[in-house]
Amino acid sequence: MPVGEYVSPDGQLRLLVICPDGDWTLGFDGFPWHTHGSILASLSGKDEEPAIADFVADLTSGKSVIAMKLINGAAAEVWVTDDPADDLADSQKYGPVDETMEFRRWDGSAVRV
Repeated sequence: MPVGEYVSPDGQLRLLVICPDGDWTLGFDGFPWHTHGSILASLSGKDEEPAIADFVADLTSGKSVIAMKLINGAAAEVWVTDDPADDLADSQKYGPVDETMEFRRWDGSAVRV
C-alpha cells in the first residue's frame, strides 16, 4: 500500500498519502485540494487500498493531468483534474486578472489545453 510522500522528479510537488484515524487522505503538500480513499473507492468500484494505489500509480506514471492555478506567477492551488479544458475555461471566465493556469504531468512536462 503506497503510504507516505511522493516527490515529483522536478521537486515542485509533494503528494502526501496519510491515514489519520482510519481516513485515507491524499493531497499536495501546501495546497488545499485533497481527496479521500473512500471517494476513490466509490468512483472506481474498488476497495480503498487498491483505489488509492491506482490513483498514485496513475499520477506518478504521468497518466493523470495536474492543474496548477498561479496568481502573479506563484502556485496558489494544485489538483488532479479530469477536465483540463473546463478548468481553463472557468479560470478565464471567473478568475482574477492576475490568475493563470498551467497543466502538467508528474514529471513536469507541460500539457497543452
